Amino acid sequence: MKTLVSALILSASFIGAAAQAGELDYPPELNTASTVTRAQVQQELAAARANGELVSGEEGYAATAFASVGADKTRAQVKQELAAARAQGLTESGELDYPPVQG
Repeated sequence: MKTLVSALILSASFIGAAAQAGELDYPPELNTASTVTRAQVQQELAAARANGELVSGEEGYAATAFASVGADKTRAQVKQELAAARAQGLTESGELDYPPVQG
């Protein structure tokens, strides 16, 4: 009985080793040689920053363009636009109402 159990354990270990051997080449090796220089990459990065093309966040959405210090609108104009939006019902929205809907 002891011999039979030993034989079964030994054969199971050989089967497991054979199954592992087939996974040695996965994932396949990728060619990661670059075709551009470091200086070119830095130039492209600087250009993307200047154009606002860098992605921020996990979802890959484009970076939000923030208002500049010398914005075109005055505070009074912004308040007037907000009052008009509130009058039209565009500022009140629930969780399911995105973007805000007239309601």
